[in-house]
Parts: sequence; structure tokens; C-alpha cells
Amino acid sequence: MIVSWNAGVERIFGFAEKEVLGRNIALIYGPEDRQAGVPAQEREIAARDGRADDERWHVTRDERRVYCSGIVTPISDPSFTGFAKIARDLTERKQREDANRDALAHEQAEHQRETVSNQLKDDFMVVLAHELKHPLNLIGMKAEILPRLPQTRGIDVVQETVEVIRRAVRSQARIIDDLHNLSRVRTGKLALNIVSVDIGAVLARIADVCEPDASQRGIALVTHEPPEAFLALADLVRCEQVFWNLVTNVLKFTNCDGRVELRVTRDGAMVRADVEDTGQGIEPSVLPHIFDMYRQGGRNALASGLGIGLSLAKQLVEMHGGRIAARSDGIGQGATLSVWLPAARRHEAAEDRHTRARPVAGARVLLVDNDAGATASFAALLELEQASVHVEPNAEQALEWFGKEPVDVLISDIRQPGMDGYGLIRRARALPGLTALKAVAVTAYARDDDRRAALDAGYDAHLSKPVDFPELLHTLDVLLGASMHERDVSK
Repeated sequence: MIVSWNAGVERIFGFAEKEVLGRNIALIYGPEDRQAGVPAQEREIAARDGRADDERWHVTRDERRVYCSGIVTPISDPSFTGFAKIARDLTERKQREDANRDALAHEQAEHQRETVSNQLKDDFMVVLAHELKHPLNLIGMKAEILPRLPQTRGIDVVQETVEVIRRAVRSQARIIDDLHNLSRVRTGKLALNIVSVDIGAVLARIADVCEPDASQRGIALVTHEPPEAFLALADLVRCEQVFWNLVTNVLKFTNCDGRVELRVTRDGAMVRADVEDTGQGIEPSVLPHIFDMYRQGGRNALASGLGIGLSLAKQLVEMHGGRIAARSDGIGQGATLSVWLPAARRHEAAEDRHTRARPVAGARVLLVDNDAGATASFAALLELEQASVHVEPNAEQALEWFGKEPVDVLISDIRQPGMDGYGLIRRARALPGLTALKAVAVTAYARDDDRRAALDAGYDAHLSKPVDFPELLHTLDVLLGASMHERDVSK
């Protein structure tokens, strides 16, 4: 029972002393604590241990809740035997802590939801890329067959048609990859493989690829070769992706009889590359937004697209620790897109490789894919290049073939029913007599993780669908070059 009640307690709980004298201390505890016997438990602990400490919510005279720290201590002297309870109002501190905790919990929940959402988007992009690239791969393979057939070989219109199809397939494949890579950049899943990259050489290669399209549209594409190699610390694949997007963008907005110039220079501690055009130009008010998705201000809205390529280029450059900018004097005055990348200090020159006219001539190829249509076109192309091709629809039958006939190179899709391509190459590498086997993974999955997974499993190379057939031939030339050369010499 309460026998003493000071002014401080009155301020906290709102009861005057005359209202509480003789009443049970339980009146300042909440219903749950009273039901659980908390007041009595505190006295028991204090009697046993000398004191009882707690922090809990209490109730006031007007049914408000206050959060107090409390100390209960036993008192035993001739004038009084009982307990003393000291309470301190910590309501404001508790409310701040609860608000911070709730805010943190909300932030963590939002982050978790965003993470799950981003993962779902990334998974969706993987499946979407696979489904979109499947018909592109078939179109590309069928087109590559045309100029190699005896009936159509050497016919200009056939060659021109194939070039148009090839460019369209490559363009669509790059858009799919750009979308997927943009998703991976934003989810933090895109890793860079930083090496010393000759930026001038990268621009020259891209100019070579874009030259037929530029020439057909009457645009002069000029590459100013630097007097020395300007080397940047960059991911070669991503670097090519950046400049491909910049060059194709300026070509799209340059009129007939226009000019596009590519330059590379040293700018302090950075390597600077400029892609300059004489095209439609950009309004000054929208220059800061030119690398944003859906923002292609000052240019034809129907022709400009979604801005995926430029947005991806900006994010990739910034991942390298570089920056990207656009300059223009206005509509009709052309534009310059510039990229700055960290300069490298030293360079290891790449080895020159001799490319044979028919890199797979005489090679024994095992082709594994459950897509009969694409496989038939693939096999026909390789046979036109004078390779000996055997086709199996799944990994299990491919493993049986290894025991029957010699194989120089395995070309396998990763996604297969039953045993996948990873399981196939692991089993193949464990078979005796296959130490010299070369293996190429061909798949619609083009993420860095997919490439690493293929190489870790035992493949020598990874190519993304739709397969660029000249790129495949170059890859096979690199992988089979020495052994096929020795076989040619022995013949």
C-alpha cells in the first residue's frame, strides 16, 4: 500500500497524494502487468537481491501511457518496514527510440521489398532475353547459310540481304543485352574485369563494324588514329558496349552527307574519347538529361527510342570511375558525346593471331542442342565451312558419342532437358582421351555470371545467342588453330 507520494510522482502520474494514500501501487501499472503480477515480482526481487530495476510502460490518472525506469529497494528500520520505488519519466526518449526503430524497420522492409523486386526483374529479364534471342538465333543462322550455298554464292543481292539481316539481328540482340545489363547495373550484379584497354583500338574496331551502315546512308565515318596508344583501366567488353552505343546513337541522328568523327586523347589522369557528329543537335535545355531513360530531348521522339543505350553507357562509365557528357550548340548544330576513363600506366600488347581462311575445315564437331531447327541450321553452316558435324539432342547421348568417335570441339547449349550443359562438360572432362577437347558454350544467357559459370565448369569459351557466326569462326580458329595447323601440315 502507498504510504508516501511526492510532488515528482504527482507530475508524472497525475494523482494527488491524497488520492493514492492507502491504495495498492499496482494502480500505476498497465492491465497486462497487473495480471502478470509484476508489482509483486519486483518486491520479491528487491527483497531477495537488494534492488529491482525495470523499464516499462505505466499508466497515468487520465489513462495516458508513460514510459519510466524504476528502482525498487527494500527499507527496514524501527519506523518503517517496506519498499521504496523511484520512477523517472523516459517517455520522450522511448518515443524517439521507438520512432527510430520503426523507421529502421520500415527502411529494412522497403530495402527487402526492393531487393526481391529487383531480383524478380532480373530473373524476368533472363527469361525474356532467352525467349527473344531464340528466334533471332534461328534467323541469323538461316541468313548465314544463304551466301555459302553454291546456288547463291557470289550473288550481290543475296550478300546485301544477308548483311541487312545480320545488322538487324545484331542490333536487336544488343538492345536485349542492354536492357538486361541495365537491370544488372541497377541491382549491383554487374561486375567489371578491369584490364589495360587501348581505347583507340576499340574505336577503330567499332568504326569497322559500323562503316557499312554509315556508307549506305551516305555518312562519312572518320577515325582519327592517335600517334600512340591511349590506354585506360577498363573492362574491355563493357568499354566496347559503351562506345558501340555512342557511335550507333550519333549515326542515327546524322543526316545523309553528314560526318561522324571519332577521336581519343589524353586529358590529365584520364583518357578522353570524343564521338562527334554533324547531325540534328540537342537543345541546351535538355543536355543534362540526354543520358536519362526516355529522355532524348531535341531529337525526333519516334526515332529516338527509349534511350536505353545512352543510359546504360552513362552507368557503365560511372562504374569505371569515369564520366560522360554531351555538348551541342543547339538544333541543327551537331553534337559531341565525350567519355573520360582512368588512364592506365602500362600496357601489355596482345599477341597477334594468324586467322585461317577456313578455321574449322576438317574439324570434328559435336553439336549438342535440343532445338532441332536451330541445330540443323548451325550444322549446315559448319558443314559449308568444311567441318565434320555430328548432332546430338541431349547431354546423355552426347556422352555416348564420345566413346564412339573422336571429337575436336564440343559446341553445346547450356539449357537442356535432363543433364544441362554444365553437367555435360564436367562429365566429358572426366573421360579418358579428351584432354585436347575444345568446348564452346552457346546460350541465350549472357550475364557475366553465366560466362564465369561456363568457364568454371570447363568450357573454353562462352558465346551468347543469337550467335554471330563470324565470331564463332574466330573463336574456333583461336581454340583449334594450333592443332588444326599441325593436322594440315601432316596431311
